[in-house]
Amino acid sequence: MNSKPTPPTPTASSSLSGYLFAAGSTTAAGLATVLGKWNLEAVSPLTMNCLIFSIAALLLGLWHLPLHGFTDIRRIPARGWLWLSLFALSSWGGILLFWAGVQKMDPSLAAFLNRSEVPVAILLAVFLLRERLNRWEVVGAVISICGILIMRATMRIEYSEGFWLVLSGSVLFGLTELFSKMVVRYADPVLVTFLRNLAMAALYWLVFSSVQADFDGVNLVWPGIIALGIVGPILSRMNYLQALKRMELTKVAVISQGQPVVVILIALIFLAQLPTLREMLGGIVLTSGCILMVAARNRKRADELAIKLSS
Repeated sequence: MNSKPTPPTPTASSSLSGYLFAAGSTTAAGLATVLGKWNLEAVSPLTMNCLIFSIAALLLGLWHLPLHGFTDIRRIPARGWLWLSLFALSSWGGILLFWAGVQKMDPSLAAFLNRSEVPVAILLAVFLLRERLNRWEVVGAVISICGILIMRATMRIEYSEGFWLVLSGSVLFGLTELFSKMVVRYADPVLVTFLRNLAMAALYWLVFSSVQADFDGVNLVWPGIIALGIVGPILSRMNYLQALKRMELTKVAVISQGQPVVVILIALIFLAQLPTLREMLGGIVLTSGCILMVAARNRKRADELAIKLSS
């Protein structure tokens, strides 16, 4: 069996669906950040992670295994298992650090700071995966990043313990995106998400059993824990992997820059917290950059198709 499959050539339709999956992942991740902050008012990050990844693994197992059994799992080659293991381990460390930081700082600020994973992921994709953007996609990416910088100008950065925890987690997240790009070459995103959540649940329970952890406060936030188990480890991650299967890591990473905008909108709708003028301007700039990237990619596909038909 060939252990190094060739990635399929993306088409215009797969590229468009990739952007839609990336947008869905970004939206779910923003909602997960708000849900997680609410849960952490009552429970510890370790307890919350044990529960949400157990919920996610159980639900995905009930979905996938009755349809496919263990056949797809046995088909994963050795190299696929290597990338899957690295994916699960980096996810485990990054998520634990992120939620530990969120517990100690404002969730909107944490969402902005966590976007530091994007330049890490882009640099890894460019230098290790040899991914390239066309001219207008580069312009769109720069505009998107400028939008984030405009919005960050309104944030007061404090070099607290929470700051360093979230920043460290974002570096691990950047590595995670590289590993996730590699693993979807060997297995379906749904299966990868299931196995990743199962491995992470096992790791978190192992740590939970070795320290003085408890379930105090779970009764106060159990609806939020169940919701987070669905929105975060399932919807956000599965959409992200589906996007990676259809398009380059650099593009998916740039789209994920919109997560802080989602957090601000949720805070506006549910907490009546109005964004500042700079936050609104930054959100508009960021969204414009993402739209330009989508338009540039679709134009490139259309030009390639026209050349192919005329030849």
